[in-house]
Amino acid sequence: MGSLYLNRLSSQDRENLIQKLLSAQASKCFICEKPIDPEVHENTTDIDHIKPTKAGGKDGPENFAVTHASCNRSKQDSDLRVARILAKFQDIADETTQENRTPNLGDVLKKYGGGQYNLPVSEHNSILKVSFPDIGENDLFENAIFEDEISGFRSTFLNLPIEYLHHDDKINPRALGKHLSKLVKEFYKKLPQLHATLAWIDTSSDSGAKVYAFDGQHKTAAQIMLGAKHIPVRVFINPNMDVLLTANTHAGTTLRQVAFDQSVQRSLGSSLLQDRMQRFRKDTGRKENDVGFSERDLVTHFKGEGRE
Repeated sequence: MGSLYLNRLSSQDRENLIQKLLSAQASKCFICEKPIDPEVHENTTDIDHIKPTKAGGKDGPENFAVTHASCNRSKQDSDLRVARILAKFQDIADETTQENRTPNLGDVLKKYGGGQYNLPVSEHNSILKVSFPDIGENDLFENAIFEDEISGFRSTFLNLPIEYLHHDDKINPRALGKHLSKLVKEFYKKLPQLHATLAWIDTSSDSGAKVYAFDGQHKTAAQIMLGAKHIPVRVFINPNMDVLLTANTHAGTTLRQVAFDQSVQRSLGSSLLQDRMQRFRKDTGRKENDVGFSERDLVTHFKGEGRE
C-alpha cells in the first residue's frame, strides 16, 4: 500500500531515512536479514510499512523498514514481521532441498535450538517428576499421570522447553507443508493453540529420556518460529509403540479429518458477528439492544481483524 509520508519526501530526505533505518537494522534487510549495501543495492531496495496501515500501522518513520526489493515483492505476508518469520522457514526449506527432501519439525527444532537434551524423569505413585537442569531450570516439577480407561495408555501434560523436545520421524514422518504459513499468521494474531502437541517417552533409561513429538508438528513448528520457548505437550509414558503407530495411522486414513461444510461455516460466522456486535456496543457505550449501526461501522471499528 502507498505511503503519503514517503511520497512527500525529497530525494535527500528519502536517502537520509534509508540511512537511519539501515543503522537501526544493522545494515540488514528486515525480511531476509541479509546485508544491504547502500551503494550496491542503491536501486534495489524498498521502504515499506512494518505493520500494514490497513491493520492499524502508522504511516511514519517508526513503522518503516528497509528491505531488498525482491524480498519485499515476494514476501508471503503484508506484515513484515510475519514475512521475516516465513523467510526464515524458506531458508530452512532451501537447506533441506540440497538433501532432496522437504523440512520437518526436526529441522525447525535444530534451527531454533531445540532437541538438544534428554529429560531427567522419575515416576512414583502416578506422579511423573521432571526437571530441566541443562538449561538452568533446576526446579522439580510434579505432573499427575492419567490412565485412559479404554486403551490403558498412560499420559501426562508438560510445559516442555524446546531444548527437550525431539521430532519423531517414524510414527509420523510427515514434512512441513504450506499449511505452516497459515498457522504462523493465525498464531501471530494471538489466536490460541487449541490442540496440544502429542509426544511419547520411554522412561526406562537411567540417563534420561527423549520426548518425541509425533502429532501436531505444524502447530509446534509455528509456535517455535514465533518465539515460543516452551511447548504444551501431552506425553504418553512408555506406550505400546505398535498400538500408538496404528492409532496414529488410522487418524490419517480410516478417521480422515473432514473440513467444515458450509452450514458449519455459517454457524461460526454468525457467532463471530454476534460477538463483534456485543463488543462494539460495549466499546461505544451503546445499550445492549441497540442495532443502530451498520456492517461498515463494525469493519471500521475492528480494523485489522478481518471481514469474517
